[in-house]
Amino acid sequence: MTKMKKFLAVGLASVLAVSFAACSKGAGDSDTPSGTDAAAAKTGYSVISSISEVKDTTLTIDSVCAAVLVDADGKVIDCKIDEAQTKPDLATDNGNVSDLRTKLEKKEDYAMKSVSPIQKEWYEQIAAFETFAKGKTADEITAAVGEDGMPTNADLKAGCTIHVGDIAKAVTNAIAGAQELGASSTDTLKLAVSTEKYYESNETNLQYDSNYAVVTLDADGKITSCLIDASQAKCTIADGKFTVAEGAFITKKELKEDYNMKAASPIQKEWYEQAAAFEAFAKGKTAADLTAAVGENGMPADADLKAGCTINVNSIVNNAVKAATV
Repeated sequence: MTKMKKFLAVGLASVLAVSFAACSKGAGDSDTPSGTDAAAAKTGYSVISSISEVKDTTLTIDSVCAAVLVDADGKVIDCKIDEAQTKPDLATDNGNVSDLRTKLEKKEDYAMKSVSPIQKEWYEQIAAFETFAKGKTADEITAAVGEDGMPTNADLKAGCTIHVGDIAKAVTNAIAGAQELGASSTDTLKLAVSTEKYYESNETNLQYDSNYAVVTLDADGKITSCLIDASQAKCTIADGKFTVAEGAFITKKELKEDYNMKAASPIQKEWYEQAAAFEAFAKGKTAADLTAAVGENGMPADADLKAGCTINVNSIVNNAVKAATV
């Protein structure tokens, strides 16, 4: 082969190699790995609680929690809603509620379908609200609900006819408070709400605690953002009647310094500060990693977690794991 033929052969091979590489990447491809073009998203949540229907021997404790994933334009990418409704009754069970499932968890057992004009259960109607909220801004969601808390938008009313005043407010509050915490627009949004008796009912007090966990997960099941909170419904019992403590339904994060944990904390940190440390620790972890970070006594066992969080995290971790695996 002459020098000219050798040059042509090498040149042609180089051209073919470059052409093949360009074709294999496809139109619009870049040199960045797949999945890295997902836009940053904001994670937010809000809890609206109330203690209503306070009668001599009965009480209704409602806590609505909304979680959102929001884009740069303030539009909802995804939305999750659940509600804890606890109804202690001194007359029948001395205030001890055995079924502490959320409305979402109760599904058909919530027994709303028979009185619904569209024959839909609560979980079905809340799914319709979540679907309606996607792609909407806070203003658009607010505009879809009347002053009486009932849906006014035709698309929303087609699948949701329940009172959504607090639900819509929780969603719009969550949008307003959403922050860039590490989530991307392609992540999966999860929410878990769990309620438990903190004090057993007796002659003087009754307390039910609800824990809230919002997580976003990447394709590998790792947490990209995490938000936790808790509310405590505190009541006193005197002469066979309920008395609700002032501010009983304010969340621990909302209480901030008024929660008054700092003085008893070995690291001199309030609950909301220790919650922030837990949230930071959770990023990049799987559900199994969170479980492994806690000892059998419910106390942090991982050194990094203990540096900023020394409270009993058993309920917190159980609920965060529930959110990540549900």
